[in-house]
Amino acid sequence: MPSPHPLELPEILPLVFAYLPLGSLPASARVSKTWYQACVPLIWNDIDLMKPPRSTPLIQSHSHLVKKIKIGHVSEEYTALRFPNLDSLELNTWTEQDTRTILFIMAHPTVTRLIMSQYYGDYYQPAFWDALLGFRNLRELAFSSTRAFGTNIDRFWQLCTLLERLDIYVHHDSALNIVLPPGELPSIKHLSVEFCDGNNAPAFIEIIRRCPHLTSIEWHSQRQEKTFIEGLSDLLDAKALPCLEHLETRLRGVSNDLLTKIIQGMPRITTLVLGLSPVAFEMDFVTLLQPHFSNLRVLELAPCLEVKNQWAQVVMSSCPFLERLKVPSVDAHVVTEGRPWVCLRLKVLGLAFCFDPPSAVSYLQPLIFDRLSKLTRLEKWCNMRPYRRGGTVDLRLEYGLDKLSTLRRLRTVILSDSVHEKMSDAEVDWILEHWRSLTRFNGRLNTHDFTVARALGQRLKEHGIQQFR
Repeated sequence: MPSPHPLELPEILPLVFAYLPLGSLPASARVSKTWYQACVPLIWNDIDLMKPPRSTPLIQSHSHLVKKIKIGHVSEEYTALRFPNLDSLELNTWTEQDTRTILFIMAHPTVTRLIMSQYYGDYYQPAFWDALLGFRNLRELAFSSTRAFGTNIDRFWQLCTLLERLDIYVHHDSALNIVLPPGELPSIKHLSVEFCDGNNAPAFIEIIRRCPHLTSIEWHSQRQEKTFIEGLSDLLDAKALPCLEHLETRLRGVSNDLLTKIIQGMPRITTLVLGLSPVAFEMDFVTLLQPHFSNLRVLELAPCLEVKNQWAQVVMSSCPFLERLKVPSVDAHVVTEGRPWVCLRLKVLGLAFCFDPPSAVSYLQPLIFDRLSKLTRLEKWCNMRPYRRGGTVDLRLEYGLDKLSTLRRLRTVILSDSVHEKMSDAEVDWILEHWRSLTRFNGRLNTHDFTVARALGQRLKEHGIQQFR
C-alpha cells in the first residue's frame, strides 16, 4: 500500500495551515474533505462579532470550535449563543447597565481570559462579580476603568487572588480613591497599568508590593513616571520583587542614577522597554546590563535620543536569545568593524544605520546587508529615522538589496519619513519575488518622483501588500 502524501496526513495539515493568512483558508478548505477538516477549526478558532453580522445558525453550528471571541454590544440574536470551549472573551461595549452583556459573560465559565472595555458608571453588579468568582479557570482580566467595580471592591480583590494577569486602564479617574487589597495577591505574575490622568502612583506601588511573585510590570502614565520609578526602586532595594524580569515604562525626568538602581535591583532581565527619555545613556549602563545579556529577549530604548551609537553593536554581538531590538541609531562603520552578530533569533528590528558622509552607503551598506542577511527569522524591520547627521540605508539593487533574499519571513517593512528612497520597478519585482511573506510596506518607495512612487505602491497593493506613504 503506497504511503500517503505528507499533505494528506491529518497530524501535519493543521500545522501547515496555521501559517496561512486567514483569508486563504476558506479556499483551501474546498480542496478536499481532509483539507476541509484541517481548515475549519482554524477558520472558527477566533471570530470577530464586531464586524457585520454573521448567520446566527451558522455560528451556533460551529460554536464548539470557537476559542476566542471579540464582541461589542450583545444583540438579542447573539444572546442565546453558547460556546462550550471558549477560552478568550473580549467585550467592547459602551452601553451602561447592559444586562444581556453581563448574562453573556456569565454563560461562559470556561473563559480563562476576559477583556472588558466599558467607560461608564458602576456597571458591574454584585451578581456579576459573584459569577466571576465561580470562573475557576479565569487567569487574565483586563478592564478600562476602576469605576467598573465601584462598591464591589472587596469582590474584585477576592477575584484577583485567583488571577495571573491583571490589566487596568484608568480613564480620567483623577479623584479616584483606590481601596487597597486586604492582603497579598500571590498568583498575579503580570501587572499592566495605564493612566490617562490622575495621581494614583503611590496606591499602585502599594498594590505592586502586595504581588510578591510579579515577573512583569508595564506602567504607562502621562505624568507620574518619576513617582513610579522611585517607588519601584524602593521595592527592589527591599528585595520585595525577587521574580521581576520584565519592565516596560516611560522615563521622563528620571535620572541615570535612579535608572541604574532599577537595573541593579532586578535579579534577572529578559525584557526592558524604556521610552520617551531625555537622559543620556552612557556605556557604563551597557556594563550594568551585561550580566543579563544571556537572558535578554527584548530591548527597546527608542526614542531615547542620546543613546550612544555603540549600544546596538554591543547588544547584537552579545545577546544570542534576543528577539526584539529597538534602538535609535548606529554608525554604519561601527557595525561593519565590530564583532559578528549573534542575535540570530531576532524577529523585530527597529534601527537606523547612519552613513556619514552619505556617500559611504555605496561601500558600507553591502557589508551591513551581509549581516542583516543572517537574521533569517526577521519578521519586522523598521528603518527608523536617524537622529544623527548623515544618510541611511538605500533599498536599491545597486546597493546590495539582493543580499537580503534570505529574509523570507519578513512581513513588515517600515521606512521613516526621513528615509530618501529612489526605488524603481526592478526593486518592486525583486520584493515580489523574494519577500513573499510581505504584507505591509510603510514609507515612500521613491521620494524623488511622486508619480513613480504611487505607481510602485499600486503594484504592491495588487499583490496584497498594504502600502502606506
